[in-house]
This record gives sequence, C-alpha cells and structure tokens, in this order.
Amino acid sequence: MCRASVLIMLLALRGEGRCADGLPPALLEAGADQVVARTDVPDAMRKVGEVRLVRRGVAVVVQTLLATKVLPRVVAEIGKKEAGNWPPGAAGREDMERYVAAIERAAGALRAARDERQDGDRRVRMVIELVATPEVAGLMVGTFGGTEVDGTLQPTERRPLETMALRKTYVFRNMRLILADAFHVPEGEVDRLGPLGPIAGP
Repeated sequence: MCRASVLIMLLALRGEGRCADGLPPALLEAGADQVVARTDVPDAMRKVGEVRLVRRGVAVVVQTLLATKVLPRVVAEIGKKEAGNWPPGAAGREDMERYVAAIERAAGALRAARDERQDGDRRVRMVIELVATPEVAGLMVGTFGGTEVDGTLQPTERRPLETMALRKTYVFRNMRLILADAFHVPEGEVDRLGPLGPIAGP
C-alpha cells in the first residue's frame, strides 16, 4: 500500500471520529490525566501493553496502551473476550460489536502505516479508551507516541482516529470487566483500584 493510500485510510478513520455520534472533544483532552492505577497486560513477562485507570476532569477513563509486533493476535483476543462477555441476545451486544469493529479498523490502518514506514520498529502503537461521565460514555481509538521508562510506557501524544458514543450501560460494565481482567481481581473488587465515579458498582 502506498503512503498516500495509508494517509487516506487514516484520514477517513479520523473523519469518522468527528461524526455526530462521536465523543465531545473536551473528553478527549489528556493534558491533565491522573493515572490512578496501571498494570502490564497480559503480565510483566509477556507484556504487549498496559491497562490504566485514569481520571480526566469529570470523566473516568479505562485506557489500554498497546505497543506490540503481534497486534492482530491481541485484537483477536480482545474480540474473543468481548464476545464471551456479550453473547448473542445479550443487552449490550450491538455496542460490543461496534466497539470491536472500531478497534479492528484502527488496527488495520495502523499496521498498514507501520509497514509503509519501514523504519525498523515493528511494534504498532494503539490506544483504546473507554470514557465515561454521568452524562455520556463512549470509545476513542487511535495511536500514541512517546517512550518507555523502566518498563512503563510514557505517552507524550495521542492521535485519535475514531470516536463513538456508546450506551452507558455497556461502557460502565465493560470498563469494570476490563479492569477486573487486567488487574486479576473479581469484578466486585475493582472499586479498590481507585475512584470510579460514574462506573462505581451498585
């Protein structure tokens, strides 16, 4: 794929992020992010990225940072877990399918851009954010730049490719499921990770 085609693909995805059902831009500004908790995924020995619980103003964010050569495998695993959590007929299944499809689109575009660069770094960097306030919830998926210090990813910039609003019931529950899986705690105990605001359990 030529450089122009990759650019067109990325711009098309970025354009989708500006559509009517996208998240408000203010919820995507990460300048004052407060990282409440973070962990390597799937673990420190097999690390492909990190999952973080983040406070962003009034919003709670469950942020997944991926920096890996095996992105298709990681995205497939995300899809497998999502399908298991939201089987056919379950409330939230439609939102889950939109969530997974957005991640797959972004992963394909980012891999194509990586292959076009041919700069020797085979890792693809993708950021996935579930963002929630009491009024709105949704998804941002994109890429990030930065460094890694003492084994911890240090993002210095994020470039959203796509955003979408999703049902709060789906996002709130999925945030808790992602935290429980990443931090290896029961869903009922994710509250001890830090302030969960609008996604706090009953």
